[in-house]
This record gives sequence, structure tokens and C-alpha cells, in this order.
Amino acid sequence: MTSLYQAMLSQAVSGQMLSVRDVSQFTAAEIRQTMADLVAANRIDLANALAAAGQSLYPESEDILAISALLAEIQQDWTGAEELLRKLVDSQGAAATPFTWRHLIRVLRCQCEPGKALQVAQQAMLAHPSDMTLSDEFLALQELVSEQVPVTASVQTH
Repeated sequence: MTSLYQAMLSQAVSGQMLSVRDVSQFTAAEIRQTMADLVAANRIDLANALAAAGQSLYPESEDILAISALLAEIQQDWTGAEELLRKLVDSQGAAATPFTWRHLIRVLRCQCEPGKALQVAQQAMLAHPSDMTLSDEFLALQELVSEQVPVTASVQTH
């Protein structure tokens, strides 16, 4: 149990939250680990508060973006998760991992946006052409999107 975790719990018991100033004494990695510990303890409310503070303090931190996106996914906040994952992909640039791409694709699918998911899968395949999971996802999305395109028959008049 980290000292940040202990501080958050003791404040929560008294009905208070740590200030951003209090949280600023901790690194992005410590905040990420504490958020994970809070989720494991089913303290989603505290994890959300810490995510907000972490994003305020470390807006470009891959640690904070990744764990905050996962937290949004847990809560089925697909719009929030998409925003955070897109920031993470932008932050990682060419080093964006297949794992990050898969989560972004999943979030877009959960928003019933197969066209957008297919576009992201295409980008992911360019970055990771040998990743079989991304390849499978890309092929499944291609099939899904092609099934949704209405077929128009040519009309002939006699």
C-alpha cells in the first residue's frame, strides 16, 4: 500500500479529498500505481478523483493517460476513454503499442463506430503489420463495414 493510497483513504474516512497540491508531491508512476490499487479495492470514486488530479498535474504522462483510459473503460465512459487513448497514441507517436491501438479500436466498437474503428485499425496495421491480433481485428472490421454498406441495384427500364 503506497503512502498516497493511505493518505487518500484517511482523507476519505473524514469525508475529504486530497488537494492537487497534496497529490503533486507524488510522481506520475506513483499516481498510476495508486489508481490501480484503488480500482483493485473497488474504490472507483477515489480512483476517479486521483485520475483528475493526475491529468491536471501530468497531462502528457503516458502512465496517467493509460491508467485513466482504463478507468474510463471500466466505467463504460467510451467518449472519455477515446479521448484519453487518442492523446496516448499522439503522445507515443510511432512507439504506440499494439495494446494501445487495440484498446482504442475496442472503445470505438463499443461506441458503435465500426467505420472509425476500421480507420484506426488501418493506422495500427501500418504501425504493426505483423501483429496477428490487430490483423484479425482489421479483417473483422472490414467485413463488418462492408456488410453495412447498402447495395444498390442498377435500374433498367424497358
